[in-house]
Amino acid sequence: MKLNKLATACLVIFPCAVLSQPFESCPSQAFLMQDANAQLYGIDLVSAKPTVLASQLTFANELNTNSVNAVGFNYKDQYMYGYSKQTPGSVVQLGSNYEMKRLNVQGLPATNFYVGDIQVVGEGNDQRATYYVYHPNFGLYGINLDGDLDASITASLLTNTNTWKLSIYDFAFHPASNLLYTVEPNGNLYEIDIAANTHTLITQVDVGDDTGAFGAAYFDVKGQFYFSNNKSGKIHKVDLSVSPVVGYTPVANVFTSGPKSSQNDGARCAIAEVKVTDSSIDFGDAPAPYNTSLEQSGARHLFDPNSTGSDLIYLGSSVGGENINTNADLLLSPIDDSDDGVSFVTAISAGQDSQIIVNASTSGFLYAWFDWDQNGRFTEDERMVTKRAINEGDNSILITVPSNTKAGQTWARFRVTDGTEASLITATGGVLGGEVEDYEITTYASAVYPGENDWVTLAFEDRWPFAGDYDFNDLVLNYRTTQLMEGSNVVGYKIDGQLIGIGATYHNGFAVRLKETVSSSTRTIMRDEVDEDAISFIIDGQPQTVSPLEAGRNEAILIFMQDTWAHVSKESGCSYFRTEDNCDENVKVTFSMSIPLKEPKAKSASPGTLLDPFIFATNGFYHGDFLVGKNARGWEVHIKNQAPTEAFDTSLYSVTNADDASVQSNGLYFLNENGLPWAMEVGMQWLHPLEGVDITDAYGSFADFAQSSGKQKPTWFNDYSISNVVVRGEQ
Repeated sequence: MKLNKLATACLVIFPCAVLSQPFESCPSQAFLMQDANAQLYGIDLVSAKPTVLASQLTFANELNTNSVNAVGFNYKDQYMYGYSKQTPGSVVQLGSNYEMKRLNVQGLPATNFYVGDIQVVGEGNDQRATYYVYHPNFGLYGINLDGDLDASITASLLTNTNTWKLSIYDFAFHPASNLLYTVEPNGNLYEIDIAANTHTLITQVDVGDDTGAFGAAYFDVKGQFYFSNNKSGKIHKVDLSVSPVVGYTPVANVFTSGPKSSQNDGARCAIAEVKVTDSSIDFGDAPAPYNTSLEQSGARHLFDPNSTGSDLIYLGSSVGGENINTNADLLLSPIDDSDDGVSFVTAISAGQDSQIIVNASTSGFLYAWFDWDQNGRFTEDERMVTKRAINEGDNSILITVPSNTKAGQTWARFRVTDGTEASLITATGGVLGGEVEDYEITTYASAVYPGENDWVTLAFEDRWPFAGDYDFNDLVLNYRTTQLMEGSNVVGYKIDGQLIGIGATYHNGFAVRLKETVSSSTRTIMRDEVDEDAISFIIDGQPQTVSPLEAGRNEAILIFMQDTWAHVSKESGCSYFRTEDNCDENVKVTFSMSIPLKEPKAKSASPGTLLDPFIFATNGFYHGDFLVGKNARGWEVHIKNQAPTEAFDTSLYSVTNADDASVQSNGLYFLNENGLPWAMEVGMQWLHPLEGVDITDAYGSFADFAQSSGKQKPTWFNDYSISNVVVRGEQ
């Protein structure tokens, strides 16, 4: 208080010099000196929050207009020291009022020093402090800070250090071993022993995409080494609690994201602890060995940097803070209830696209990592979303799951920011603003039909049991199925598709039964084997809230669309959807459904590949005189020789003058007397016939293929008349 009154008196009453005072205690924040006119920041290493301590450093009797570098904190006398570039260049002492005092140091070469720190050795009355500065062309100089600092001090050159030629921009002394550590721009970590006058390359640590100078370096009391990149502002951390480095290889993680600057130098009280001091810091929740706690450079966000409680950026309905300094804290902390911003809509299966819905409080930018190999780390090659702009509310995002993804339980990490970060953030480290959310997820191995990036085409005629126009475009879909596997068991299914054509006046629904007939063997999933509550189903990116599992059935029948016409719109002047000439520009309708089973089922007893896709008549719409007065759902069309479901009305086999030649006792279904079907699967994306064009006119070899049950003309789909098909319908 007396100091403050004196300073006020000097400013108001008359100009006078105020004696610089030491800092009151060993500060936990890091000091960051930046800019050409020596602006001083305090950096909270935990939260990444910078505070301007002095917008411009001053001298007592002169205006300061230049930079200060090579700064270090002397915890013996609680002052900072640095090298001022202002003519005449000199070593300066800096106190708590941020005013600089020149020291009379002799023996230094006429150059600007930008690398420096203070070594404190001994205890009690035997404690000694030495300020060291380094220049690659001149070497390492020691300056004794124990005597009368108003008197002349002679700097001492350590022999041969001018031959080191280290490409370094700052270094820091270890608080216990008193060894000096530094990092070159390429990540080379050096250990320097002042007493032995040696420098040793320890290892090249991974600094990611950071390039250029690491201009600020400091330690904490636990021997954690921090170094900051000028260009990105990222502060990396290396565990050097064992010093000298013997028997282990140090590893670097991004610890926090600080301010960037072309001129950057740092200092810190090396015996101060780094710990959480702000209640509005949100941590991740992934368990060890993931880097989650502070001691592991865990992902964290100071979500309320201005302490106003407003204009916060987060995922879901809220964001909350935790105090997770150590892995032990992580074990004691409950799961963060505010992690509610990400919904996994479809199964996460190898080689497939999986949809997630991300809900944001406001517009921001999203990052996401998935631990595909389940090794307990989020690596940069597992970053699946990179600074993607998202809007307030729900955002639909597709994640492409690598084909070599390991099946089982793993974790995903999502981070949202305001986008002002100087460079891309990583899966670890502190960020100012935003939130981190971690989720435990299940990934599946998969058996995909026809392939990870391929489709089969399903084409249906809806005039059964009559022949109709036989153009096979009443309903056309691209279609893919996936068996989700754990070991040798099936744990679920994923069905993806695209509605690409409707050339029908009738209203048809589309469904899939989980059934497959292989030779004389039938494999079926029953309704009570499906985990109905866990089914996820989306159409055109929108999650569907009504269960697709048809009620009142023994078999597992999934209704994708009760009425396909309800999901499309016709172009102006067109009567149908993508089946007429010049009427094929509509966007396709996409759908995806994940169907988990309650219990794993042996693959040998489970259906696979095509399953049983079919169409059915939509209730409430006319579908032919023969269905008047009947339950329209009882009408179905399946692929040739696939038996109908239990919902089928078998009386329809007896419709007068029908063209159907099904013989149930012989396993013949949905074919005419010539063996031609009402539904078919084409093993590729297919150009379906134009409206009213018989398929045998569009594809000259189709009749031979169908009547021979596929033994002849197997590539019939390559033999088409270009004028009779929808050329752009599949594009």
